[in-house]
Amino acid sequence: MAAVRVTFHPDRVSTEAASGASVLEAASRAGLNLHAPCGGQGRCGKCAVRFLSGAPAPSERERHFFSEEELEEGWRLACQARLEENAEVLLPPGAVMVEHRIMVEGVGREILVEPCVRKVPLKLPAPTGDDARADLMRVLQALGPGVRPAPHPRLLQALPSALRDQDFEITATLFGDELTAVEPGDQSARVYGAAVDVGTTTVVAYLCDLATGDLLATESALNPQARLGADVISRLRIATGEEEGLARLHQAAIQVVGDLVTAAAKQAGATPKDVYEVAVVGNTCMTHLLLGIPPLGMRAVPFTPGFRFAQRVRAEELGIHIHPEAQVYVAPNIGGFVGADTVGVILASELGEGDGLRMAVDIGTNGEIVLAKDGKLYACSTAAGPAFEGARIGQGMRAAEGAIDSVEIGEDVSYHVLGGVPPSGICGSGLVDAVAGMVRCNLVDPGGRLRPAEELGSVPAGLRQRVVGEGAEARFVLASAEEAAGGEPICVTARDVRELQLAKGAILAGITMLLTRLGHEPADLEELLLAGAFGNYIRRESAIEIGLIPALPEDRVRPIGNAAGVGARLMLSSQSLRRRAEEAARRVEHIELSQEEGFYDRFAEGMALRRYE
Repeated sequence: MAAVRVTFHPDRVSTEAASGASVLEAASRAGLNLHAPCGGQGRCGKCAVRFLSGAPAPSERERHFFSEEELEEGWRLACQARLEENAEVLLPPGAVMVEHRIMVEGVGREILVEPCVRKVPLKLPAPTGDDARADLMRVLQALGPGVRPAPHPRLLQALPSALRDQDFEITATLFGDELTAVEPGDQSARVYGAAVDVGTTTVVAYLCDLATGDLLATESALNPQARLGADVISRLRIATGEEEGLARLHQAAIQVVGDLVTAAAKQAGATPKDVYEVAVVGNTCMTHLLLGIPPLGMRAVPFTPGFRFAQRVRAEELGIHIHPEAQVYVAPNIGGFVGADTVGVILASELGEGDGLRMAVDIGTNGEIVLAKDGKLYACSTAAGPAFEGARIGQGMRAAEGAIDSVEIGEDVSYHVLGGVPPSGICGSGLVDAVAGMVRCNLVDPGGRLRPAEELGSVPAGLRQRVVGEGAEARFVLASAEEAAGGEPICVTARDVRELQLAKGAILAGITMLLTRLGHEPADLEELLLAGAFGNYIRRESAIEIGLIPALPEDRVRPIGNAAGVGARLMLSSQSLRRRAEEAARRVEHIELSQEEGFYDRFAEGMALRRYE
C-alpha cells in the first residue's frame, strides 16, 4: 500500500502513513494524541483540523459541521479526513491532549501493614552426610509449618543455583503461605507493589514498599482507550460490537498499566522485576476491559457484569512484565456501573463504619453515589455525561494547560487559566463557576435560559456587553478574541448551559433518590464527601449555587481527592483491609435508578439552576 507523508503544524511534526489512513490515525502514529471525545465516530466535531495542503474532498459528516467557506479554507475532521497525498495539517490550540491535572492525593488512614507478599531472608546449613535433605525440603522446613511450594517448575528450576550461589544464604518470597520464588543473598529490602486506579479518563499508579506501606513514587497518564472512545458507553459499544474491539481496548489498558508501573519503579530506583503485586481499582467496565472479559451483559438493562467478586491473575498471563511470579489483584465490583473504584472510596473513607448518615459522591461522566446509614451501604450510578470533563461543551477541554479552571463574575469577569497562558477553552470546574456566577447575576434564569438584552436592565454594564446573540445562538463571553490563544472569544453558550444542566440534574437526582429511599432529606446528611479530581477542584459554593450538590453547611461538605486510589493502596498493603473491602462490596445494596419510580421526574426537577435545600 502506498505511503503518504503528513506534517503537523505549528510544531512541524512529520510522519508517514498509509494512503487512506485518517488524520487521527496519522497523528497517533506521530505521537500526537488528538482530542476526539466520540472515539473517532464523527459525532462530536471536536477533532477539527485545517489542511494547509493536500486536503481530501469533504465527507457528508464534515459538511454537517463546517460551512462551505470553512471547507474551502481546509477545515476537516481528523477522524473523517482520509489522507490521499502528502499533506500539511495545522492543529488548532487545544487539539492535542497534553498531560493534565490529575488528582493523586486523597484521604488517608492508619493501617497495620500486612501485605500478601513478603520476603524472608534465610541462612541455611549446607548439606552434609548426616543432612542430605532435598533442597526444597530444606527451605520449607526453615520457613515453618504450613508453607507450601508454588505449583510450577520455575521455583524448582531456580532453587539449586540460588542456594549454592551465596553459600546457602537466600531470600524466599511468599505469597500468603505459598513459596513462589527464591533469590541468592539477602534481597528482603526490595519488595514492592503497585496500586493502580484505572479511570475512564486517567490512570494513576502508586509504587509502594510492601514491607513498610510507604508510598515511593506516583505516575499518571491519560487512559489511551480514550482514543477509541471517550466514555464508558462508547467503549462498551466498541468492545461488544466491533471486530477486535475488545482486544484493542484490553491491550491499551494493559500497556498503560505496565508502562506506569515501570516508570514508577524507575522513579523509585527499582526495576519492574522488584514489583511483586499490583492491586487495581476501576469502574466495572474498566476492570472488564483490563482482564479482557467481554462486557456483554452491560449493554442493556439490567446491566449485569461478567463478575462481581475480586479476581486474581498472574501478571505474566496478562502481559504485564514485572516479577515473573507477580499477581494482579482486581478489587470487587458492586454492579454494572458501580465498580471497584467505588469499593476503594468506601474503604478509604471508612464510609461503612460507624453510625450516622454519610454520603460519598464521585462526580464524573458516570457519577457513583454511596449512602451509608448506621453501617449499612446503598449505592447507585447516574449517567451524568462528559460535561464535567469539558466534552460536549462548545469550547470545552480537560483540565490541561490553557483551560479556564475558575471564574469570578461580579461587576465584570475575571478568570484563572491553568499554566498561566492565554486561554484555549474551559474545563469542568470553570464551567460550573461561570454558570453559577451567571445565575447569581441574573444572566441565566433557573430554567437555564440566557436572558435577552431587554431583561438585563439591572445587570452591570460590564456584564451586559458580554451577552451576544439571541435564543439558541445566545452566548456569554468570558475571554475576548484578543485575550484568547486561538484568536476567537471563549464563550459559554446556551447549549453549554443545557449540557451542564443535564449533567448536574443526573447527579442531584441520584443523591436525592437514595436519600428518599431511606426516608431522608438532604439536610439530614451529616457529611457529604466529594471524591475524585473534579470533586476536589470545584468550588463548593458554585456547586451549591447551581444545585449540583445540596445546600449543606460548609463543615459538612468535604473533598477527599482520589479516594479510589487510596483504597487501592490500602488493599495492596493490608490483607485485613482487603478482606474488609470485599466484605463491604458484598453487603452494598445496589440500586438501579432507571428502574426506580419517579427517577425521571426527579431528574427533570434536578436540572433547575437553583440551590437545593
